[in-house]
Amino acid sequence: MTQLSRNPVHKDVYYSIRDDFIWVLSALRSQEETKSFFYDFFTKTERVMFTKRLAIAMMLHKAYSYEEIRFILHVSTSTINRVANWLDVEGVGVRNVLDKLIREEKMEIFWSKINRSLDRFARLRK
Repeated sequence: MTQLSRNPVHKDVYYSIRDDFIWVLSALRSQEETKSFFYDFFTKTERVMFTKRLAIAMMLHKAYSYEEIRFILHVSTSTINRVANWLDVEGVGVRNVLDKLIREEKMEIFWSKINRSLDRFARLRK
């Protein structure tokens, strides 16, 4: 599990570092460059955590049931609830990204795999 230091940095230092990090993300110009940064900068656990969080958000956005999300992503109901509550209360930026992903249909291959998993899920339930 990702952990924070018990000794937080000063608020001004945090905001400066956060702004630099956001600049770094916005400066990435290609999918290959972004992928390279993603794999170099984040641990395997962080990568899984981020990608599952995005997948949960997308599946909720597309009205998948909690049961379907749990089955496909192997996450707990409490994790799905946290993402759902976060999307309801905050999440404007994420909802904008989800809408953009849907509009641009960049997730077509991913969703075909999800649908194949759902077909297996439906067969198991019979």
